Parts: sequence; C-alpha cells; structure tokens
Amino acid sequence: MIDQPGCGMTSPMGSDDAYLVCLNLRNQSTHELWCDGRSVCSTSYEGGTTYVLDLRRDPIAYISDPLHSLYFYMPRQAIGEACEDLGKTNIVDLALQPGQCFRDAIVNSIGQTLLPIFNRASATNQALIDHLLQGLCTYMASTYGGSSKRPEVVRGALAPWQQRLVAQMMRERTFEGISINELAEACGLSAGALARGFKKSTGMSPHQWLLSHRVDQALELMADPDVSLADIAFNTGFSDQSHFSRVFTQKMGVAPGAWRKSLANNKRVEAA
Repeated sequence: MIDQPGCGMTSPMGSDDAYLVCLNLRNQSTHELWCDGRSVCSTSYEGGTTYVLDLRRDPIAYISDPLHSLYFYMPRQAIGEACEDLGKTNIVDLALQPGQCFRDAIVNSIGQTLLPIFNRASATNQALIDHLLQGLCTYMASTYGGSSKRPEVVRGALAPWQQRLVAQMMRERTFEGISINELAEACGLSAGALARGFKKSTGMSPHQWLLSHRVDQALELMADPDVSLADIAFNTGFSDQSHFSRVFTQKMGVAPGAWRKSLANNKRVEAA
C-alpha cells in the first residue's frame, strides 16, 4: 500500500519462475508497464480489476497515484500441479497478456475476504489464509491456464538478458551517465549493434531511455516541496534546470512547476 502520489518507477522485481496476480483496490489514472525492457501497457485501470505479471520478464511499472493493491505470488510449478489435479497436463502458464486488466468476481471476493484476516495474526487464521491462497491458485489455473503468449523475438533486437543488463547499468549510472561503448562491451556487441538493438527492443535510444529514467527519479524528489527544481535537475543528472524542464515536459505533458503544483493541490484535497 502506497498512500503518496508520484512514486515513479518500481525497482526490478526479480526473475523468479512465477507470476504475481495483482488485485487493484483503487483506481489508477496511469498504468505503465515494461517487460523485458519494452513498454507493453499504458492505460488506466479501475479498482476491483486484476492483472498478472510474469516475473520471468523483468516487469517494471510506473506508479503515479496512491497504490492500494494485493499481490499474490504464484510459482509456475504450483500452477502446473493445480492443472494436473484438474486433469490438464503440460500447462504451467497463465494465458494472459502482460498488464491486461480484467474483472473477476472470484479473485476480487478472495482478496476482499483476505484483507481483514491479514490484520489478525493467529495460527488458525494462517491456516485459513493458506487454504484461500491454494484455492485462488487452483481457480487461476483452471480459468486462465494455457500457453502464455510471449512476444516473438524481434529480428535485430537485443536478447532479454541484454535488455535487462543495459537497463540495470543505466539505472546504476543515472547521475553521471554511461557510454554506449561500455554498454556494448558488457553485451558483447559493437556500439552500433547495441544502439540499433536497444531501439528495436524498446522504441528508444539508450540516451532517450536514460533521460526518461532521470525524469522518473525527479518525480520521486518532487514529492518534497522543500527541494528546488534546480536541485532536482542537478541530482538527477540533467545539465541544468532548463534542460530538465524541456525533457520533463516532453515526457509528462506538463512543466515541472505545474506538476508540483498539482501534487500540492492533491495533498490539500486529501487533508480536507
């Protein structure tokens, strides 16, 4: 649960052989999701909807509004075992598009049932939680089990591990930046092949991706009204406030000052 707006990009969620089933408890005006370094979803969603993340695909999300959600961790092995119990063999995937929001009364009912139980820790309640979670896994397997539709490898694009590595290296060097040659060497490619492959994979050049990530870092800092825009520009690696303002406006559609003012107005409304 995140009560403050403007949290920005999530940290990498790992690369487990599992899914996260996400039950949204409140509306989100912006729902941006990246998998394998590529944007796969950009929309809003309503409270009471569900979506599924495949953790094998390095999902990263952008969070703009306060976030109230329940996340259910489901190993693919558990989904496969549930399908076998149902007489469905060779099924270990959930056949849902990444970020695809849908309404499911069963998922929502189980989530709403679990909410008050989580606040009352006891051995009896833990047994009930385990029972409900096992039932949810069986339900997801029986209703959505199938061959997941993973995107075909795009000719000339980077391999998923290369996309993850490049993105991680750029995150670690957000402030000072990193050269194409360093990224290319880490991936075993020439600089030209790296640049072409990254753009083919993500739709952006490495430099554009880094600027976008700097804006995401700036969004987190802008939640503090005592930090000046000039300091935010400096601390996120922009050459000056003017450069920061141009890039921010291109990405977010409004100037940094207007964005910060809207944050302040939202806080006043919530406090009223």
